[in-house]
Amino acid sequence: MIYCNYKKICVMVSKNTIRYKCPITNVPTKDNVRIALDIGVNFHIGRSQETEEEDVKKFFYNFGPNRLEELLQEECEEGIRDFIKKIRVNRVRDVKTELTSSLLAELVTKFAIYGVVIEQVNIMNVIMPRDLRVCLMET
Repeated sequence: MIYCNYKKICVMVSKNTIRYKCPITNVPTKDNVRIALDIGVNFHIGRSQETEEEDVKKFFYNFGPNRLEELLQEECEEGIRDFIKKIRVNRVRDVKTELTSSLLAELVTKFAIYGVVIEQVNIMNVIMPRDLRVCLMET
């Protein structure tokens, strides 16, 4: 066994999928009703076995975990707000698949250059104002 004294471990990055929860509040719809959404984003670092080491270096030295959290929060919030402001409040629950697919495509392209692979985007909960929920259920 040979020991290289000039190499050291400077960072450890998990190969597991990580789930990031991103609550977004006070999102206006087309008819100016404020709603809240709970978004979940699954991602991992590194694309494949061949490019994994390069992706980890790109991620850690050029980006880092703190900036990843900030940028992920901002990009999710911006994408959701842009999409929801075109939708009426009574259709918000019906367009979940369209919303997640557009947000997923947007996040994949923005984070690929940093070595971050976005696997999945889920909308776990849509929260409308209580009085509006009651009114919509009655009609």
